[in-house]
Amino acid sequence: MRLTELHSQKRQVRIIAIDRLVADAATRGDCEDRLYWTLIYDFEHAPMTTNLVQLQEAGINPVCAFLLNEDELIEALGQVIATLGDLGIFLLHTNHLTDRELYARLVDFILVEPVRDLPPDAGVHEFIDLIGGGGATERELFQRHYATPSERAQFREERGYSVAQEAPVSDRDCRLPKPARTADN
Repeated sequence: MRLTELHSQKRQVRIIAIDRLVADAATRGDCEDRLYWTLIYDFEHAPMTTNLVQLQEAGINPVCAFLLNEDELIEALGQVIATLGDLGIFLLHTNHLTDRELYARLVDFILVEPVRDLPPDAGVHEFIDLIGGGGATERELFQRHYATPSERAQFREERGYSVAQEAPVSDRDCRLPKPARTADN
C-alpha cells in the first residue's frame, strides 16, 4: 500500500472513531463537542505504534549507528529527520549531540517508544525534546547549551548557582524541520 493511501486510511478510521464517540455521547446526553472527542480519541483511543514503524511505513529503515561510516550516518540521519518532519514529528534541542549520538539515541531508544498512530495531517504534531524530562541533569544541560541570558539569571536566582555555558557541538537545530505555519498558528 502506498504511503498516501495508508495515511488516507488512517484519517478515515480516525474520523469514523471520533464520529462514533460523538454519537455515543449524544445518546448518553453527554458533551457533544467534536474537538473534545477528537482529543479523547487522539490521546486515549488511537491505536499504538512507534515512530520507527511510522518511518518504516514511509520506506525508511534505520540501522544501528555502529554499522554506518560517517558519510552513511550523515545521510541516514538526514533521511530520518526529514521523514519525521514529513510525518509531523519534530526534534528539539539536538545541538549538544554529535550526529552519531543523535542518530543512535533516536534509533536505539526514542523511535521505539510507544506513541499514538495519528496520520501526519491530523492537526497535531509530536515534538521530541532531546534534553528530556526536566530533571536536574536536563535542567543543567539546558543551562549549559540553550539558555538565554535571562533564563540563566533566573536559574542562578532560583537555584543559587550557575552552570558554565558551553558551545554546543552542532548548530543543526536551526535547520531542523518545523511545523508549517498556517492561518491558525
